[in-house]
Formats: sequence, C-alpha cells, structure tokens
Amino acid sequence: MNIMMMAGGNKMNIMMMAGVAVGLFVGLILVVILFKFANTNHRMKTEYDERQKEVRGRAYMAAFYTMMVFEVIFMLLSIGDITLPIADYSLHFIGIAAACTVLGGYCIWHDVYWGLNNDHKRYYIVFAVCIVLNIIPIVGASKSNTWKNADGRIGIPALNVMVITMMAILGIELIVKGLIDRNRNDEED
Repeated sequence: MNIMMMAGGNKMNIMMMAGVAVGLFVGLILVVILFKFANTNHRMKTEYDERQKEVRGRAYMAAFYTMMVFEVIFMLLSIGDITLPIADYSLHFIGIAAACTVLGGYCIWHDVYWGLNNDHKRYYIVFAVCIVLNIIPIVGASKSNTWKNADGRIGIPALNVMVITMMAILGIELIVKGLIDRNRNDEED
C-alpha cells in the first residue's frame, strides 16, 4: 500500500512540476513580449552606458551575497532538521526574491535602474500586468483553499505573494527616489 501511495504522490509531484515548468515557459514568453513593448527601440535588451554598467555590477554583487546568506541560513535549518511551515522550494524562492529586491533597490538608489532605451510609463504598465498576473493564483488558492500542499506546508501561492511583495518594495522605492530627486531639482532651481 505504501508503494501505491508513493507512486500516486510522485505522479502528483510530476504533474505539479510540469505545471510550474509550463507556467515559467509562458512567463518567459510574456517577459520577452513585454520588454519589447516597454523599450523605446522595441528590443528585448536594455541598453546601459559605461557608468551604469559599472554600478550595476556592484548591484549584482550585493544580490549575489544576499542569495548566499539566504542559502546558508536554509542549509543550517536543514542540517538542524528544522522544518518551517512553508515548502522548501518556496524558502529557496525567498532567497531569489530577496536578491532581486536588493539588486533593484541598489540600482534605484544609485540611479541606474532605468536603461537608456526604457520607456518608464510603459514599464509601469508592465509592472501592473505582472502584479495582476500574480494576484490571480492567490485569489484562486484562497477560493479553493489550496494554500497548503500535501504535507501541510504553504506551497506555490507563496511564490506569487513573494513576487508581489518584491514588486511593492521596488515600487515604493521608485516613488520615494522620484520624490527625493524632484525635491532636489526644485531646490536647485
């Protein structure tokens, strides 16, 4: 009987993996389309000048160390056999989201968030679309009461919550930085 239950559980895990993989693939296609829409020259790649590239390199380094710290924490929890009420894959995604937040925040505060070919207004539309696309699974999980996976730990909907949290933090930073820059420019005039 245990073998039958394990086979059923593996089949469910494979189905979930396939669903997430398809979702990621569709998401990547959407990212390409949205970036082409949001850049003034309709290219996928954002263009940066030399100063921006140098500062962005430091931002990537800060993001790397952030991810390393999170992974060491999760490794220590695993060694200590400490189980949190959130699925392991969601815990690892916390590290990814934290690193992306550090990267974006560093770029915002050092004036290298926007590339030379970015249309800010179009990017705000892209951000809004991303937020809506991440709210949909949260609403679905709330309605169907599927926040937890088979082992009773918070599962895939937590990823969407993390993405929305990351985008909210970066959005607030963009607004605050914009206000600071506007006030600085007003004082200079």
